[in-house]
Amino acid sequence: MSISIDALANLDTQGQVQVALLLLVPILAVVFMLRPRSLPGNLRQKGTFEHEDPANSASVAERRRDFCRIVATKRDLWIFTAASRQPGVSLPVDLPMGMGPDGGDTAVAEKVCYNKLKWWLQQELGRIPGAIDLGMTSEWSVVDRIMYFISASPGFDFAMRHKVPPRILQPKYMILVSNGGQVRVAWFAFVSNHADPGATAGPFVVKLVSEDLRSADRGLRTFSKFTYTTRAASCSDMEKIISAMVPSILKGVDQDKWDAFERA
Repeated sequence: MSISIDALANLDTQGQVQVALLLLVPILAVVFMLRPRSLPGNLRQKGTFEHEDPANSASVAERRRDFCRIVATKRDLWIFTAASRQPGVSLPVDLPMGMGPDGGDTAVAEKVCYNKLKWWLQQELGRIPGAIDLGMTSEWSVVDRIMYFISASPGFDFAMRHKVPPRILQPKYMILVSNGGQVRVAWFAFVSNHADPGATAGPFVVKLVSEDLRSADRGLRTFSKFTYTTRAASCSDMEKIISAMVPSILKGVDQDKWDAFERA
């Protein structure tokens, strides 16, 4: 809408007010759309998070069940290694016919998932000269640390600790194995300030990236350290959001330079 100064001057006071309102509405709409949106709960754009290992056998069993369910989706757990460089590649675990986390012998299914994770990690690290001594992996804490994280508990605990409504949408997990033998895990999810019924995505994406789970610096401590970011969602498809980060993921895989991915 446009109006000349002369025409505006010829209007009475009420007419001038009406014109001013008509001009102001689109301006206010743009300002509203561009306003900074408050992050959910007490989240920051970047922060740190620590998560305890399960403290008893019942908690370990719960993590094993969750891990088996997530693996069985063939959708929610991706891997990135020197050889696996494309988004959407799932952990290569196939359960026997008729066996799964919710059917057949669930205890056997959980054991199969755990053992196949261990075998896969042995294969990946075994390709890296000097990365592991295969004779020393019968009791291998890094496999437990991966399994503990790829479950519902860490994401839920993260949301509760940061006072975020516990409606976690499109969660995705990653296992990252670098050329230098580092092993990290990551988690993505949509979050919101409001638990909107029927929503399939949220206005923000949270990403957690772990420390190197094989690091000798960890010692005997019973928790893992993570960095996290909270970003406005660029779209409503988590797979597309993660795919846009592949260059920074591969920089970590190839060079053990994880800063770009942690900041993304």
